Amino acid sequence: MINSLWVPGSETEAETFLWHTPQPRLNVGLAYLHKQEALRVLATYEVIPSDRGLPNLRLGFGVQGIGTGNPGYFATTEREVRTAAGELASFAGIGLRANESHSHGLLGLRFSPNGPWSVGVQHDGHGRHLFAAHKAATATFGIYLVDMKSLGLLVGADW
Repeated sequence: MINSLWVPGSETEAETFLWHTPQPRLNVGLAYLHKQEALRVLATYEVIPSDRGLPNLRLGFGVQGIGTGNPGYFATTEREVRTAAGELASFAGIGLRANESHSHGLLGLRFSPNGPWSVGVQHDGHGRHLFAAHKAATATFGIYLVDMKSLGLLVGADW
């Protein structure tokens, strides 16, 4: 999957992601921070998959040179509930940034009505971010309101 997030007016003005899923529970990737001209190595692993309605446990990291962004690590748990109207997913966790001396709570909520749209909100310990995305075949397009003030564009492709 290739994703691109362009966020004018924020510290990371543009970031492009390339993700690969070699196993169903493992995602590895690279992110390019355009302003900093730096690569970020990314990975997530679902240690405990969601089973019988119980939440999962996912660990991940994103690292690059500490002067070029916010390298960090996280652990989250996510729960999805399917209803006649669509899917509601929520997550909570903890995040650590290598250039800070404290952890942050992570929270998110996403609703995907039956169809190609998803809407949600995320809190990364620093700010809240609204998003809306539309998936069409193997592509995803969306908008992201970073810290409720900077508009970002989200573009993704499954390959």
